[in-house]
Amino acid sequence: MSAQLIAEIDALNEQDKFREVYDKLKKPDGNYNDMDLELMWRLARACRFLVLNNGPKDKKAKQEWITEGLDVMKTAVERFPTACLSNTWYGIMLNVKSQDEGIKNKIKLGYEIREYFDKGYEANPNDFMTLHCLGSWCFEVASLGKVERAFASTFFGKPPESSFEEALKFYLDAEKALPGRPYTVCRIAQCYDRLKNKEKAKEWAQKAIKLHAQDPEVEELQHECHRLAG
Repeated sequence: MSAQLIAEIDALNEQDKFREVYDKLKKPDGNYNDMDLELMWRLARACRFLVLNNGPKDKKAKQEWITEGLDVMKTAVERFPTACLSNTWYGIMLNVKSQDEGIKNKIKLGYEIREYFDKGYEANPNDFMTLHCLGSWCFEVASLGKVERAFASTFFGKPPESSFEEALKFYLDAEKALPGRPYTVCRIAQCYDRLKNKEKAKEWAQKAIKLHAQDPEVEELQHECHRLAG
């Protein structure tokens, strides 16, 4: 593995050139048994960004990106079962897949996703992406409505449980690990808002709206942050 290649890939990612990253790393034969983990998760990252940015315009390509990202990270988990980033990024790609699932499969996948995030956390409790993902999982679960919770209780015995306090803890730890990432900062503002701490919500929202959004998800979060910052 070349440090120069990783630097090149990361530079392209920061410039939002996700298709170029994808084209550089994708194997035509789909065999990733000899690819380094540092490149595997970066390919999955490109797949995720392509799904978020281009998926709504190209449904066929969207499914190809989801499948590619899942396949590469499934191979990563098989090859590196105790590594932080193999588990965390497989969980991320399962989450990407879950967005197009019905409520039953989405909740079922939610339990599996948390297991992979927990494995990532066990391997490295200071990894930014893992901390951020745990925060996002907790935030989404804390946001579940009564219908979703009743549905989960019916099919799975009990609904997944978390709170905005738990989400905030993970997000703040993620912010310490890698400051200034827009999604994390937006979610911190939202957590404080849900916890009725309007002063802190405003403070973090003002930070969030100044950051560069790499995908429509962050743009949507920043839209709410504009309201919180007002």
